[in-house]
Amino acid sequence: MIRYAPVFYKIRTKLTPDIRRMIYFPFVHPSLLYDRPIEIYANTTMNHLAKLIKLNNKLLRILQQKPSRTHTVLLYRTYHTLPVQLLHDYQILVFMHKYVHNRHQLPSVFSAYFDENNLIHHYNTRKKMTFILMVLI
Repeated sequence: MIRYAPVFYKIRTKLTPDIRRMIYFPFVHPSLLYDRPIEIYANTTMNHLAKLIKLNNKLLRILQQKPSRTHTVLLYRTYHTLPVQLLHDYQILVFMHKYVHNRHQLPSVFSAYFDENNLIHHYNTRKKMTFILMVLI
């Protein structure tokens, strides 16, 4: 993603805000989500994510032509996206929703990742239908 910073500096004054937003989503946003899945690499401490978060904030500031002191909430709200930490949480929630409601959409390797509480014991509890994580996510 760092390779985009000089290019974004050069084009930021020449393009309209809508076009700059359209440039962010095919180049930067997929790098956060798909190059290395965010569910894996963002499951770490904030110290390890700090460079990535700062770089993403910097790219958003460049494209939106905002000063360096601009609050990040405004940057993300303007582009209708989420910060890296919340993007990670969202992707985990999407995965769990697919697991609970549409398992056929997931690869078969994920079928053994979770055990339902009702498979562990057979007596009624309040959380009988919840899942136990077998792998730390």
